[in-house]
Amino acid sequence: MGVDQGTMTSPSLNALLKAAVARTYPEIPTEGRDKVTVLQAVMEAHGWRPVLELGRELRALASHPVLRALVAGPTPRHAVERWTTLERFLHSRHRTQLLSHDLARAQMTLRHAAIDGGAILTVNDLFIWGVLVALLETAGLTALSVTLEPGGEAPMAIHGPALVDETQRLPATTNVATFRWRSGEPLRLHEPAAPREGAPREVRERLEQVMRGDLLHPWTLKETAQRLALSRRGLQRALQQEGTTFSQTLQRVRVGAAHALLADARLTLTDVAFCTGFSDQAHFTRTFRKHNDVPPSALRELVLTRSVTASRSNKFPG
Repeated sequence: MGVDQGTMTSPSLNALLKAAVARTYPEIPTEGRDKVTVLQAVMEAHGWRPVLELGRELRALASHPVLRALVAGPTPRHAVERWTTLERFLHSRHRTQLLSHDLARAQMTLRHAAIDGGAILTVNDLFIWGVLVALLETAGLTALSVTLEPGGEAPMAIHGPALVDETQRLPATTNVATFRWRSGEPLRLHEPAAPREGAPREVRERLEQVMRGDLLHPWTLKETAQRLALSRRGLQRALQQEGTTFSQTLQRVRVGAAHALLADARLTLTDVAFCTGFSDQAHFTRTFRKHNDVPPSALRELVLTRSVTASRSNKFPG
């Protein structure tokens, strides 16, 4: 059985790429050609810069649940780490590695590598650097710049204010790049109002609110208690009075979010599992079945069938 591929995987980025090429470079054929062949044709005809810009087409999916999940964290590092999680989650042959990160200096250095240790074509590197620029822009960063860091050669700016010559020849290696952004960018932390002392239902509801705000975050009892201005024991006691525990609440919130996403026909089960913070699709299926007595695939089929039936009823009133 093949891997269930999601919206942010190579096939979907390929579709986004082909649509952008057809719109911007109509003389370049895309039908029946893979991503690398199309990108190579673009670079041969128009240079390396358009390849990076085609990666930035990811911004067109800014409202997509997967992209929203990727950028829901508080720092640029979170966005990149979630991207690498998605690559692993979807069994990508290429992985983005975080080599260094300095929030105070507003920069991080990344490597694009093949999991088998092989070489990656320059067009693939440039395309992914463009995708990551789009990801960080969607996360709210401004004044982004990208500089290639080839070993033994001078660094070369390929995006941002330092880019002065788009015809400059690329270095021999393009798989390591440093990203910089405007320092002092605000973090995306939305602290909920502290619940009233002695109000367990309010504590549970505020906890659920915090968890729903970022389902991919690895929530812990200690951290959420601090976010709610409670002691760990105080949070545990309130949840116990509500007949639940911290881990049960987190599972229930994730499964509830999955219910809503299953109605979105754009999403595969892999997409839903990733967006709701499960470690993989098998974990998602086991947990969902435990809470609902049916696998998510069965509920997805029922929800979508009802949606189609309702749509037909609206078109052809009785």
